[in-house]
Amino acid sequence: MRPFQPLTVRAFRRLATSYALNELAWGFGTIALAVLVYDRTGSAAATTLLFLTTTFLPALLAPALTSRLDRLPVRRALPVLYTGEAALFASLSVLSGRFWLPAVLALALADGLLAIVGRALTRAAVAAAVKPVGGLDAANKLLNVVFSVALAVGPALGGLVVAAGGASVSLAVAAGLFGLMALTLASCRTLPPALATGEDSWRDRLQSGLRYVLAHRAVRRLLTAHAATIIVVAAVVPIEIVYVKDSLGSGDAAYGLLLAAWGAGTVLSSLALMRARSAASLALIPWAAATTGAGYALMALAPSVPVAVLGCLVGGAGNGIYYVCVVQAVQERVADEFQARVMGLLESVNAGFLGVGFVLGGLVTSLADPRTA
Repeated sequence: MRPFQPLTVRAFRRLATSYALNELAWGFGTIALAVLVYDRTGSAAATTLLFLTTTFLPALLAPALTSRLDRLPVRRALPVLYTGEAALFASLSVLSGRFWLPAVLALALADGLLAIVGRALTRAAVAAAVKPVGGLDAANKLLNVVFSVALAVGPALGGLVVAAGGASVSLAVAAGLFGLMALTLASCRTLPPALATGEDSWRDRLQSGLRYVLAHRAVRRLLTAHAATIIVVAAVVPIEIVYVKDSLGSGDAAYGLLLAAWGAGTVLSSLALMRARSAASLALIPWAAATTGAGYALMALAPSVPVAVLGCLVGGAGNGIYYVCVVQAVQERVADEFQARVMGLLESVNAGFLGVGFVLGGLVTSLADPRTA
């Protein structure tokens, strides 16, 4: 299938639009919450707790909720989830003026849960919409470009809005974006029906999904290796600012430059992958992971900011290919009936092991230094 052929499928166009808006909303919301919590508490520990609340804890609950919702038509399930996120961010916007940390963390946890399930159901719905026309590979590559661009742009826009209008305005923008996503999907009559069938309970479906993964060696090994990769990638995130200031002896501008270089590498490689001739996703995964590792090696050895920027560009290029290949390889090996549940497990691996990586990166840096991490 040609690179842009999936866009002829109306359901995919709506799902891709919601996917882009989701990542933009994530950028606005995440930056605003981090700034809000740190400004009101002055505590790095509180900010770390916020990230764990939005990643690790929801990851434990998300597979069960996915198993509850995968029997609903996509046109009902996703709008309900995104309406819930809109309400949560609107509440956070109001709460920013009457700050109380436990309430902020509780709402952030609820949003983290809905976000994981929403991404899982979206991935499964994309597979259901384009598999009949043989477009799964092209559709995933298009979504990867959407994700990379939104991931590069969203946090930057969120930071500008927070700087200009404050955290409450940025949180309100996130709420509006989620409301727009709900309307976009609720008005699409061609979205796939329920992603699972049968009358068994959500507990039975959850257990059958786990048994399915354990029984399929390739899927099990993919998820296990991916979990390890997420840990080491996430370990760099919380200590990168320390690396810039302590190891490179530079400032905030250099930190922004490194983040921009990583985002640029991700966008460029995702565009290249979309235009490239088809290759086996499973074969590309180790090459993409090795490229990301080479980028980190350059950063560890970098004597100056320009070399560190080059490392970020290389690492971002590997990252822009890696995850879409993991998703494609998993989806190719999972029966349609189990797509939502396995995608839910994959999204939970992403979120849960991010938290483990955050802790690991801080621990290694405290025991040694940022270059060692």
